[in-house]
Amino acid sequence: MSNEKSPNWALRGGVAAVFGTGLMALTYGFMEGGDSLVMAIIVIVITLAGMIALARFVAEHGDEIGEARFDTRNKDERQE
Repeated sequence: MSNEKSPNWALRGGVAAVFGTGLMALTYGFMEGGDSLVMAIIVIVITLAGMIALARFVAEHGDEIGEARFDTRNKDERQE
């Protein structure tokens, strides 16, 4: 097994984060006294759409996702 993270790992982690966020939004809505079925359906639909969109993005661009690195040296320190 390699040390590199596969796109499947990013897919599972990212989709789980979107699911958790949607679940918390749904829970918060009902905790605040909201009993609107329409609002619950809207939260569920948006959460599912976000999960599907993220899954498709990671499936297509998983190898491009990574850490951004910036050159923070001063101009006089750079070897150009």
